[in-house]
Order: sequence, then structure tokens, then C-alpha cells
Amino acid sequence: MTTPLRNDAQGMSRREEMTVSTAAMTDVPWAVAGAAGVVVTGADLAFHLLGGHLVLTSSLAAGTVAAFTVAGGSVVIRRNASRAARWARSHPWRFAVLPGVATAAVVFVLAVIGPSGLFGGLFTALWHGAITFGLTGAAGTITRSSRSEKRSTSY
Repeated sequence: MTTPLRNDAQGMSRREEMTVSTAAMTDVPWAVAGAAGVVVTGADLAFHLLGGHLVLTSSLAAGTVAAFTVAGGSVVIRRNASRAARWARSHPWRFAVLPGVATAAVVFVLAVIGPSGLFGGLFTALWHGAITFGLTGAAGTITRSSRSEKRSTSY
């Protein structure tokens, strides 16, 4: 997908914002994000086994949150020169919708396959997506404010 030609963020439709967010996600270090997901999945699975029960879908959902949070966070933290990444850094909460929705979609499938069923899966997907949305948006906001403080103190 290509980035829309318009630069005015106020006039962008939701579809254009998703297109720009998708373009920004193409430069993500997926190996690092995947490794974070595997580590969180393994740790969650170990804690479940210590508790005496095995719930694989719950551990996979936690790993999905970690993977998409690291992926989305890397876009808003790293200094990438693409227009899409610059837009994501300047609009972290709008960008964070994409990792949140992606997490919710994956977790919904995992929950429906697992023991949650349709309505439990919907609820589980919503709160996992909300966690990813919040962590990604917060990372972008904190990074953005710390960079602006560094610029103002360097003069």
C-alpha cells in the first residue's frame, strides 16, 4: 500500500489513517516483536503450569499483546525517516488503533478456538486490544514529550 499524498492530518479519513498506519508498520523489526511474544507466551505458560492448569490460548493471547505492542512501539520510538513513520510519531494515539485492532482480531480467533466461545472471545479480544492500544499510544506520547523536552533544553 502506498501513503496518501495529502499531508494535512486533519483532513485524513479513517481509511487513509489506517493506510498510513499500515505503511508505518512495514518497517517494524518483526523478529524482535516475535521474540517478545515468544518470551511472554513462555513465561505465561510457565506460570499457568506452576498453578496446575494448562491454558494455551490464554498464553498465546498474552504473547500476541506483547508482539503487537513491541511492533507498534518500535514505530513510534525509532527514528525512521519515512512519511508514514513521521505521521505515526506525531499522531501516536491515531496510529495505535492499528496494533490494537490487529491484536483484538488475533485474540478473538484464539479465544473462539479455545474455551471462551463467541461472547467471551469478543470481550477478551476487546480488552487485549485496548491494552495494546494504550501501551502503544503511551509509548508514542512519552517518547514525543521527552524528545520535545530535549529540544527545548538544548537551546
